[in-house]
Amino acid sequence: MYEDLLKPGTKYANLLKPIKIGKMTVKNRMKYAATVDNFANSDGSLGDKEISYLEERAKGGFGIVTSMGGFTDPLGKGYMGQMGLHKDEFIPGMKKLSDAIKKHGAKSVAQIMHTGRYAHPHEYGLGDAPVGPTAMAAKIPRYHPCRELSVAEIKQLIEDHGQAARRIKTAGFDGVEICGIVGYLIANFLCAWSNKRTDEYGGTLEKRARFYLDILRRVRKEVGPDYPVICRVNATDHMDGGNTEEEYIKVAKWLVDNGADALSITVGWHESNEPAITQEIKQGHWLYLATNMKNEIKNVPIVMAYRLNRPDVPDKAIADGIIDMWEMCRPGIADPELPKKVTEGRPEDIATCPACNLGCFMRIFFDSTMACMINPRVGREYEEAAKIKPAKKKKNIIVVGGGPAGMEAARVAAMRGHKVTLYEKSARLGGQLNLAGATPFCSDWNFMIAYYANQMNKLGVKVNLNTPATADLINKAKPDALILATGARQARPNIPGVDKKNVVMAFDVIEGKAKTGQEVLVWGGRAVGVQTAELLASQGKKVTIVEDAKRIGRDINAFNIWGFRHRMAKAGVKILLSSKVESIGDQGVVVNTEGKQQTLKADTVVIAMEMEADKGLLEELGSMAEVEEIHSVGDCVAPRKAYNAVHDGFRVAVQI
Repeated sequence: MYEDLLKPGTKYANLLKPIKIGKMTVKNRMKYAATVDNFANSDGSLGDKEISYLEERAKGGFGIVTSMGGFTDPLGKGYMGQMGLHKDEFIPGMKKLSDAIKKHGAKSVAQIMHTGRYAHPHEYGLGDAPVGPTAMAAKIPRYHPCRELSVAEIKQLIEDHGQAARRIKTAGFDGVEICGIVGYLIANFLCAWSNKRTDEYGGTLEKRARFYLDILRRVRKEVGPDYPVICRVNATDHMDGGNTEEEYIKVAKWLVDNGADALSITVGWHESNEPAITQEIKQGHWLYLATNMKNEIKNVPIVMAYRLNRPDVPDKAIADGIIDMWEMCRPGIADPELPKKVTEGRPEDIATCPACNLGCFMRIFFDSTMACMINPRVGREYEEAAKIKPAKKKKNIIVVGGGPAGMEAARVAAMRGHKVTLYEKSARLGGQLNLAGATPFCSDWNFMIAYYANQMNKLGVKVNLNTPATADLINKAKPDALILATGARQARPNIPGVDKKNVVMAFDVIEGKAKTGQEVLVWGGRAVGVQTAELLASQGKKVTIVEDAKRIGRDINAFNIWGFRHRMAKAGVKILLSSKVESIGDQGVVVNTEGKQQTLKADTVVIAMEMEADKGLLEELGSMAEVEEIHSVGDCVAPRKAYNAVHDGFRVAVQI
């Protein structure tokens, strides 16, 4: 049933081999990537939140743990909780971080990152604009127009990078990494699209690369010949007007010639036209770029991240000589013990990142602290309330509902020593995750279901499938605590014709319980409607979405929705916004768009409207419940996202 589970006992020998970066020996081939998490203090100094977060990744067995990128001067600060590298007074806090990483056998690397055009000086109290090689506006409204740097300012920035490297080495880090990717300052200089200069730092590729090479040479001079220096560089900008793959191979060669001990290669900018890290990109898709680099660069390790969420693909890529090291950000956010589980032959216990981008990218983009849908402890590692400790009193607990909220609650409660019984009315665990996993570009959700199903088995949770829980069943069982995770159900609006045979529910369509005709009207343009429409379009159906809001996908994360829009446009899905279905008749569906009526032909109408909380069991129990402790979690509280469901389940179970 859970075919996406990694096979227990599988050994990923290539990931476990030591590797040398310069003169530094790393114990394995797994590197936690520099991750903007907004856990630093507002002035850029480090506290318990950031240190505890990265220490947990070191405990989890990573060979290298990399700090978030640190800004070299306040104009380079792009995130509210970004680390600062511009003051000597920050060195003691940096040393606490490097010590915390190293004491668990990991190598500590700190990254230097000036965000350039993506900085927010106005928002952080500076009366200046973001800076770049050329004055220009940004494609994304979140970013402000930047001003052009003078040559004197460029020279100072080069010096600032050198001084940041000095502070990193002084703080005891084992190596330094220079960030030249995703549209930050160095990438702005490298790319002709954002660099229109005609002086020594613009024009030809060689001149555009001078800024990066000058920084690298200055860093190397500061840290000495034997100190490891890693350079991050794009393998493709993945956007119109960006550098070609061949140009980046040239840049990579120049970096190696000027002292880089390893290359960390990535894909795209924030302003790229196409997705790079979302679910529709298959595992390992970008490895061809590493192959191109490897064919030309033999003398330093090639490190790569992006859509390598599970150990099987990077292990084989290392065996095939495509990459030398697996770098990961989101997989390490989701499961800090991923390397430990690989080392111990327990890959089935890995909580695989489902690439939802909700807790990480979207929250960071809007200047909130990072979180994670599948790992509620992210950013709370130092909090006593977020630690999974043995229960003071072991209890018999019943969990009703096998969706994400119920499974997380059961997992955590069982880890704490409680005796847990779970009831699920359907034939399988997963709840609405099964529906998402059945749509064309959300199959990564299946990894999450497989993980939870395995944990239920390993932790001794008694799972009863095909068993609706009733008030009578619960009262007879007399549990010490009851966790209701009964989810939500689709609402059926009350309009003329809604009971016709050609009107079906979206969930039934996704599960294959309901068939549709060739022309389909999907009523509702939130996540369920969008994913249903995409599924139907992939089957060759002619699809129209009718949505009452001014845009579709209001509840889909901003980093994913544009991918859906692009694919639906390509598939010919018609979208009517600010529109309401008024009636369904024999001649068609009457739709009102801002006061104008039209009748649309549809063989089938698929209802994908808002959900309603399923409080049936809670109401059935009422005052007759013989359970003293009752908790409700997930969508039965209020219909929300899987993120909220998992966090609800964790919050309740960690306290019982």
